[in-house]
Amino acid sequence: MKILEVSSKHRVIKVLIESEEDLWTLKTTLKPEDFIEAKTARDVAGVPGGEKERRVIIVKLKVERLEFQPFTGKLRVSGVIVEGPEEYGVKGRHHALTLTPGMTIVLEREEGWGVKALEVMEKSGPKGRVIIAAVDYEEFALGVLSPYGFKVILESPSRLPAKEDPRRDEALENYVLKVAEIIVGEASKANATVAVIVGPGFLKDYVAEKVKALESRLKIIVDSASTGGPPGLEEALRRHSVIEALREFSIMEAEAVLSEFMSLVVKDPDKIAYGVSDVEAAAALGALRDLVILDSLLSAYDEELRLSVNSIMENAERVKAKIIIVPEESPVGDRVKSLGDVIAILRYSIPREARQLLKS
Repeated sequence: MKILEVSSKHRVIKVLIESEEDLWTLKTTLKPEDFIEAKTARDVAGVPGGEKERRVIIVKLKVERLEFQPFTGKLRVSGVIVEGPEEYGVKGRHHALTLTPGMTIVLEREEGWGVKALEVMEKSGPKGRVIIAAVDYEEFALGVLSPYGFKVILESPSRLPAKEDPRRDEALENYVLKVAEIIVGEASKANATVAVIVGPGFLKDYVAEKVKALESRLKIIVDSASTGGPPGLEEALRRHSVIEALREFSIMEAEAVLSEFMSLVVKDPDKIAYGVSDVEAAAALGALRDLVILDSLLSAYDEELRLSVNSIMENAERVKAKIIIVPEESPVGDRVKSLGDVIAILRYSIPREARQLLKS
C-alpha cells in the first residue's frame, strides 16, 4: 500500500491500494466510526422524481461494517454517506463501497492515525503465496496459503485401475504428471513461489520430481502426511517443516502459538488466557507474551466489545507482545473462535482467581 498524503495532524491520509494483501490490511486496520472517501457506482436520480441511472460519484462514508472475502480481490465497506454530490441527494443514505487493488482512497480518523497504524499500512504488500498439495493413490487436493488465509481450490479422485490391472503403471504415470502440471499451473496463477507436497509413501516424491522438471524456479518442500485430499492439506498446515518454511505468514505463526497454548492447557493453565474478558484482565496486568485474535473482533460493532478489544491491543503493544491477527474464515480461525475469539500465552503464570478479581 502506498501512502500518498498525510495531513499535518495525521487525521486524514490518502492511500493507493496496490494488492489484495492491502485489502486485508485495511480490513484489520479500519474500524467503525472511521471515514473513507472513494469513487463508487450508485443508482441516482438527476432530478426529483426522475428516472434513476447508474453514475460514478465520489462519496465519504462513515464506516459501519467491513467484509473481506479472501482470493476475490475485494473488500466491502458498508456505512452511511456523510458527504456526496448534493444534486443526487445521497447524504444520509446507506451504501457499500467495494475496494479493489488500483483504487486511491482517503481515510479519516477523528483522533488521528497512530504511528503503529501508519507503519502497518506502509509495510503492507504481497508477501508471497504457497501452493499446498496432498496426494495419495486415492485422491489429491490443492490449496493456496496466503498471509490472510487458506483456501482449498481443487479436489479430485485418482481413478487409478486396480493394482493387478496391467494398465496400472501407465495410469499412475499419467496421474503423477497430471498432478504435477496442475500444481505448476495453479502456482503460476497464484504467483506462488513455494509448493508444499505432502502424502504417505513415495508418491509425493515422484510428484515433486515431476514438478521440479516442469518448473525449476519453484521452491519445493516435501513432507509426510497420513493421507491425501483435504485432510492431508489440514495435516500439512501443522507439519513442523512447513511451519518453519512459511514463518512469514501470520496464519502459520498462529498455528504455532495455538499448539503451545493447547499444551499449556494441561501443563500450566495459569499461563494462558482466552476469551475477551479473561485476556483483557491479563493484558491490563502487562502479562501478554503472544496474542492471537480474530480479525472480526477488530471491527466489532458493539461499543463495549470494541473498547475491550482496543484495551487488549493497546496493552499488548505496550509490552511488545507478539500480536497475530487471523481470519475468522480459516482453520486456525475456527479453533480460536471456539476458544472465545481471542487467546493469549502469558509471560508468567497468573492464578485465574486473581484475574477474576480484576474483572469484578
